[in-house]
Amino acid sequence: MNSDEGLFLFLAGFLFLILFLLVVAIVFHILMAIGLFKIAKREGKSDLAWMAWVPIVNTFLITQLVEDDVHESLRGKFTLVYGVTMACAFFLSWFIPFVGLASNVLLVYGFYFIIKRYSKNETLHLVLVIVTFMITMPIQFFLFRNRERIDNQDEIIFKSE
Repeated sequence: MNSDEGLFLFLAGFLFLILFLLVVAIVFHILMAIGLFKIAKREGKSDLAWMAWVPIVNTFLITQLVEDDVHESLRGKFTLVYGVTMACAFFLSWFIPFVGLASNVLLVYGFYFIIKRYSKNETLHLVLVIVTFMITMPIQFFLFRNRERIDNQDEIIFKSE
Protein backbone atom coordinates (compact mmCIF):
# COMPACT_ATOMS: atom_id res chain seq x y z
CA MET A 1 0.00 0.00 0.00
CA ASN A 2 1.50 3.31 -1.04
CA SER A 3 0.96 6.69 0.57
CA ASP A 4 -1.83 7.66 -1.86
CA GLU A 5 -3.89 4.61 -0.93
CA GLY A 6 -3.28 5.25 2.76
CA LEU A 7 -4.38 8.86 2.41
CA PHE A 8 -7.48 7.78 0.49
CA LEU A 9 -8.40 5.23 3.18
CA PHE A 10 -7.86 7.82 5.90
CA LEU A 11 -10.05 10.39 4.12
CA ALA A 12 -12.74 7.80 3.36
CA GLY A 13 -12.80 6.73 7.02
CA PHE A 14 -12.94 10.36 8.15
CA LEU A 15 -15.82 11.06 5.75
CA PHE A 16 -17.68 8.00 7.03
CA LEU A 17 -17.19 9.20 10.63
CA ILE A 18 -18.47 12.68 9.77
CA LEU A 19 -21.54 11.26 8.01
CA PHE A 20 -22.24 8.90 10.91
CA LEU A 21 -22.01 11.74 13.45
CA LEU A 22 -24.26 13.90 11.25
CA VAL A 23 -26.93 11.18 11.18
CA VAL A 24 -26.68 10.77 14.98
CA ALA A 25 -26.99 14.55 15.45
CA ILE A 26 -30.07 14.68 13.23
CA VAL A 27 -31.70 11.79 15.10
CA PHE A 28 -30.97 13.45 18.46
CA HIS A 29 -32.35 16.76 17.20
CA ILE A 30 -35.57 15.07 16.06
CA LEU A 31 -35.94 13.26 19.40
CA MET A 32 -35.44 16.50 21.33
CA ALA A 33 -37.79 18.43 19.04
CA ILE A 34 -40.60 15.90 19.40
CA GLY A 35 -40.23 15.78 23.18
CA LEU A 36 -39.85 19.51 23.67
CA PHE A 37 -42.74 20.27 21.29
CA LYS A 38 -45.13 18.02 23.23
CA ILE A 39 -43.95 19.33 26.60
CA ALA A 40 -44.38 22.93 25.45
CA LYS A 41 -47.93 22.23 24.27
CA ARG A 42 -48.78 20.49 27.55
CA GLU A 43 -47.34 23.40 29.56
CA GLY A 44 -49.62 25.85 27.75
CA LYS A 45 -46.94 27.36 25.52
CA SER A 46 -48.54 26.28 22.23
CA ASP A 47 -47.62 29.59 20.63
CA LEU A 48 -43.92 28.90 21.31
CA ALA A 49 -43.93 25.15 20.60
CA TRP A 50 -42.58 25.69 17.06
CA MET A 51 -39.27 26.77 18.64
CA ALA A 52 -38.59 23.12 19.49
CA TRP A 53 -37.81 22.39 15.82
CA VAL A 54 -35.24 25.15 15.31
CA PRO A 55 -31.67 24.38 16.46
CA ILE A 56 -30.30 26.76 19.10
CA VAL A 57 -33.71 28.46 19.36
CA ASN A 58 -34.99 25.33 21.11
CA THR A 59 -32.71 26.08 24.06
CA PHE A 60 -34.57 29.37 24.50
CA LEU A 61 -37.81 27.39 24.65
CA ILE A 62 -36.36 25.41 27.56
CA THR A 63 -35.65 28.64 29.40
CA GLN A 64 -39.16 29.92 28.62
CA LEU A 65 -40.71 26.76 30.08
CA VAL A 66 -38.96 27.21 33.44
CA GLU A 67 -39.06 31.01 33.62
CA ASP A 68 -41.32 30.98 36.71
CA ASP A 69 -39.60 28.09 38.48
CA VAL A 70 -36.02 29.33 38.74
CA HIS A 71 -34.53 31.20 41.68
CA GLU A 72 -36.48 34.32 42.67
CA SER A 73 -33.78 36.71 41.47
CA LEU A 74 -33.90 35.15 37.98
CA ARG A 75 -37.69 34.89 37.60
CA GLY A 76 -38.89 36.74 34.56
CA LYS A 77 -35.30 37.33 33.43
CA PHE A 78 -33.96 33.80 32.99
CA THR A 79 -34.35 33.74 29.20
CA LEU A 80 -32.68 37.14 28.91
CA VAL A 81 -29.81 36.08 31.16
CA TYR A 82 -29.40 32.90 29.13
CA GLY A 83 -29.39 34.84 25.85
CA VAL A 84 -26.79 37.33 27.07
CA THR A 85 -24.69 34.49 28.46
CA MET A 86 -24.93 32.61 25.18
CA ALA A 87 -23.93 35.68 23.16
CA CYS A 88 -21.00 36.40 25.49
CA ALA A 89 -19.93 32.78 25.34
CA PHE A 90 -19.98 32.88 21.54
CA PHE A 91 -17.78 35.96 21.33
CA LEU A 92 -15.55 35.53 24.37
CA SER A 93 -14.83 31.81 23.99
CA TRP A 94 -12.38 32.72 21.23
CA PHE A 95 -10.26 34.53 23.82
CA ILE A 96 -11.11 33.08 27.22
CA PRO A 97 -11.16 29.28 27.56
CA PHE A 98 -14.17 27.60 29.17
CA VAL A 99 -16.34 30.73 29.17
CA GLY A 100 -18.60 28.88 26.75
CA LEU A 101 -19.60 26.53 29.55
CA ALA A 102 -21.59 29.27 31.31
CA SER A 103 -24.54 28.99 28.93
CA ASN A 104 -24.46 25.19 29.24
CA VAL A 105 -24.57 25.48 33.03
CA LEU A 106 -27.67 27.69 32.79
CA LEU A 107 -29.27 25.26 30.34
CA VAL A 108 -28.68 22.32 32.70
CA TYR A 109 -30.06 24.46 35.55
CA GLY A 110 -33.22 25.07 33.53
CA PHE A 111 -33.44 21.42 32.53
CA TYR A 112 -33.35 20.49 36.22
CA PHE A 113 -36.74 22.14 36.71
CA ILE A 114 -38.19 20.20 33.79
CA ILE A 115 -36.81 17.01 35.34
CA LYS A 116 -38.54 17.92 38.62
CA ARG A 117 -41.86 18.25 36.78
CA TYR A 118 -41.74 14.91 34.96
CA SER A 119 -39.62 12.52 37.04
CA LYS A 120 -39.44 11.39 40.64
CA ASN A 121 -35.77 10.51 40.22
CA GLU A 122 -34.30 13.96 39.59
CA THR A 123 -30.79 13.02 40.68
CA LEU A 124 -30.40 10.21 38.14
CA HIS A 125 -31.54 12.34 35.23
CA LEU A 126 -29.42 15.30 36.26
CA VAL A 127 -26.30 13.18 36.74
CA LEU A 128 -26.85 11.57 33.33
CA VAL A 129 -27.02 14.98 31.68
CA ILE A 130 -23.94 16.28 33.47
CA VAL A 131 -21.79 13.16 33.03
CA THR A 132 -22.60 12.84 29.33
CA PHE A 133 -22.09 16.57 28.72
CA MET A 134 -25.77 17.01 27.81
CA ILE A 135 -25.79 14.28 25.14
CA THR A 136 -28.62 12.44 26.91
CA MET A 137 -30.82 15.54 27.16
CA PRO A 138 -32.63 14.90 23.84
CA ILE A 139 -33.38 11.32 24.85
CA GLN A 140 -34.75 12.46 28.20
CA PHE A 141 -36.99 15.07 26.57
CA PHE A 142 -38.30 12.34 24.30
CA LEU A 143 -38.97 10.09 27.32
CA PHE A 144 -40.75 12.89 29.21
CA ARG A 145 -43.04 13.81 26.28
CA ASN A 146 -45.97 11.56 27.32
CA ARG A 147 -45.55 11.73 31.08
CA GLU A 148 -47.98 13.55 33.28
CA ARG A 149 -46.73 16.36 35.43
CA ILE A 150 -45.71 15.28 38.94
CA ASP A 151 -47.01 17.22 41.91
CA ASN A 152 -43.88 18.11 43.88
CA GLN A 153 -45.82 19.74 46.67
CA ASP A 154 -45.71 16.50 48.65
CA GLU A 155 -42.87 17.33 51.01
CA ILE A 156 -41.77 15.20 53.89
CA ILE A 157 -42.72 16.75 57.20
CA PHE A 158 -40.75 15.63 60.21
CA LYS A 159 -42.56 15.74 63.50
CA SER A 160 -40.58 16.80 66.50
CA GLU A 161 -41.40 14.91 69.63
